Amino acid sequence: MKKIAALSFAATFLGLIGAAQAGVVNDTSLVNPPGVYFGAGNSNSHFNVSTTGSVEIGLSAITRFIGPVTPTGNEYDVATGATSVPGKTGSSWGFVFSVNLNADGNGALNLSNITTKLTLNDVGLGTTGFFDVLAIPDNTLYGTGGTCTPSITCTTANYYAFQNSEALSFAAVAAALNDPGYDMNADDTYIFTLEAFNQAGALLGSNTINVVAGKGAAVPEPLTLSLFGAGFAGLAVMRRRKKGKQA
Repeated sequence: MKKIAALSFAATFLGLIGAAQAGVVNDTSLVNPPGVYFGAGNSNSHFNVSTTGSVEIGLSAITRFIGPVTPTGNEYDVATGATSVPGKTGSSWGFVFSVNLNADGNGALNLSNITTKLTLNDVGLGTTGFFDVLAIPDNTLYGTGGTCTPSITCTTANYYAFQNSEALSFAAVAAALNDPGYDMNADDTYIFTLEAFNQAGALLGSNTINVVAGKGAAVPEPLTLSLFGAGFAGLAVMRRRKKGKQA
């Protein structure tokens, strides 16, 4: 069942949510500039955005080559299957990310001062993986001099923001996120967490979204888990009582 409470519980239970997020806003726009300035189907809207000081981190799901998906809270419901856009390949949905180190105009860091970590939990397959999305060679970077893309040609010290869109149907992305069994036609639930760290390894900001594909994966409800816990506790009590009678 597609229940936001269950998904949030699952993310916490699996340890994928980092330090407390400051200023998390659902279904909103990014600070502009940089906003979103690349790729068909991407626009500066319907993001889940967390802002901690000068650091803004945005995540969203999109219908690839078509447009954004309107979330409910931080949950994005998407269709399964391949894209229907003529001349395009891969899954019908993808995800968009943005990291801005100068969202309030007072940021002192540039992209050479940070690392990032995008973590994916595939709830249906039970896989978890991560990689540094700042290292993707075709990111678009933004700084005082404007934009630079692909990022492989840019000097990161000159820029304070970067963005891109990806899909799990890209083999390299699925491999980096330890999701080799990804099936674009399967109902499943995905939990994405994007974090940024300074050179000392301190967390600068974090953001999490849930993506429900089709009917989603079966996620244990907190009530169900509590009933399981109560059942195990009851069995333990019964065993202790039985041992006491035998003594």
